[in-house]
Amino acid sequence: MRLRRKALIACAALWVAPITLSAAPAAGAHDAQRCEQLLQEVNQFWSRQIADLGGRYRPSKLVLFANSTSGVCGMRQALSGPFYCPVNETVYLDTSYLQHVVQRGRGAGQLALGYVVAHEVAHHIQNIIGTTSIVEQARASSTAELASRTLASLELQADCYAGLWARAASTAGELGPASDIAPALAAIAAVSAAQPAHRAGGPEVLDPLTHATGPQRLKWFRRAFDSGQFNDCDTFGATAAGTL
Repeated sequence: MRLRRKALIACAALWVAPITLSAAPAAGAHDAQRCEQLLQEVNQFWSRQIADLGGRYRPSKLVLFANSTSGVCGMRQALSGPFYCPVNETVYLDTSYLQHVVQRGRGAGQLALGYVVAHEVAHHIQNIIGTTSIVEQARASSTAELASRTLASLELQADCYAGLWARAASTAGELGPASDIAPALAAIAAVSAAQPAHRAGGPEVLDPLTHATGPQRLKWFRRAFDSGQFNDCDTFGATAAGTL
């Protein structure tokens, strides 16, 4: 099936057994400020990275909402959870989702929050350097199985890019140790599995829970976290070689 560009909405998620979410407290000014601060930090990181690669970076924008938002990125239905819209180069963050992530992550909650923001900005990187467009073209002319593998490569590359930022932030003392990443990703996975509303709009809304596995996501995040090398995030090459 051919996906229109406006419908390629990417979300951060891992697969685990579903949980039941209790109500999260309403997000306050501090939560919004932290999200804005994280986006600014991730944008600053990528501005340096892209400059080192010889390019000029366009920072991603941010919209915060609670529980759900409608009329976004050309989609008619309400969406929830974190996602990135390539049409307006904007990261959308559901504050209720993020609060559940922080609560479930406990000691790794702040790392989990940073990962979510960094993963969505990673989709912005893929968009502005042309990866997103190439993936859409490839998926449009592929079998369903191949299209799914291609999308998995896109998601895992975003995890890898998030690992690059996390390495820099950890080195600067802004994040917890690398040993916290497994529980952080597990918290994200659990909340994503229990809050599927952003995937309820039909086949044109991509479902990240059907693409890649938890161990694969952890592998690619750690790969970049350990090496700090942009070129180590070639998940598409790994897919072709059968080593994803």
